[in-house]
Amino acid sequence: MKILLSALVAGLSMAALPALAAELAPIAPMVPTTSVVPTTPMAQISAAAPAQPKIARGLLLLHEGRVFMAPCRDRSYVNVEDVSEGGAVLAALRDFGLAPGYNLYVELMGVQEGGLLRVSGLNFAHATARCLGEAENEEDWRALGLQAEWAAAAGAGALRVERADASELRTTYDAVKDDKGTRSIEAEGVALSFTPGLCRTADGKMLTGWHATLVPAGGGALEGCGWER
Repeated sequence: MKILLSALVAGLSMAALPALAAELAPIAPMVPTTSVVPTTPMAQISAAAPAQPKIARGLLLLHEGRVFMAPCRDRSYVNVEDVSEGGAVLAALRDFGLAPGYNLYVELMGVQEGGLLRVSGLNFAHATARCLGEAENEEDWRALGLQAEWAAAAGAGALRVERADASELRTTYDAVKDDKGTRSIEAEGVALSFTPGLCRTADGKMLTGWHATLVPAGGGALEGCGWER
């Protein structure tokens, strides 16, 4: 099996892996209205823009009906509140295996407000309750075939694809295009796209927030799961 494909699959199932810091969005302070001089035009009085969700990485725990996250390089805990529509994120993680005494490694889209993490989306989850290692290079996206029959890594204009039935492909691309939420990479000899939606690999060990589609030149579409790095 080729290096990228075997390393990706093995890396996701190792029992001990390097810690990865949680990336939690800071909260922008609100502009105090009491400090505004009465003669200041209303057009100049505006509140700070709300914080945008970022990827928060850590271990997810369920205890006495409450959900907590333990950031990988922090001994503290934060409470988790699911603000996604219909509580879809935590519902999917419970279905994936989250339960008392059974923790998950997760990468959630959220905004931290003090000791509370408001979660709005899922990027990646793995059944191994260990923090996964950092990317060794400038990777922006990763993808893995549903049967682990192919793997891809993209970042900094470089795309690498490995397949069990073909030789390794290394190529370049100009940019990751965004079309109504779908991200796409077009390169010589291959196209790779990521569409929002829960995706689970065939072995049941990995759950992501993106469906990945790989289209080699002259071949049919290959389906898989993708996530941001």
